[in-house]
Amino acid sequence: MKYKNAADILPEQLLEEIRRYFPGGLLWIPKTNDSRPVRDELIIELIEKRLPVKEVAALAEIKPRQVYRIIQKHRSEME
Repeated sequence: MKYKNAADILPEQLLEEIRRYFPGGLLWIPKTNDSRPVRDELIIELIEKRLPVKEVAALAEIKPRQVYRIIQKHRSEME
């Protein structure tokens, strides 16, 4: 995930409105269509095809630790 300065991408009027509710700091805005289940399925497929975890993480733009968590969750669901 890459961080962006809101002042660089949002119109001033919208930025002022956001500041009414959140005066400053880090604010995470989730994507509207949560594609995690699809992403997780693809990660499992790639791991099953023996791709290295670091490579899978780079493709999914997540950390290797998250790949391991997805694998663990998948294994526990299969039991």
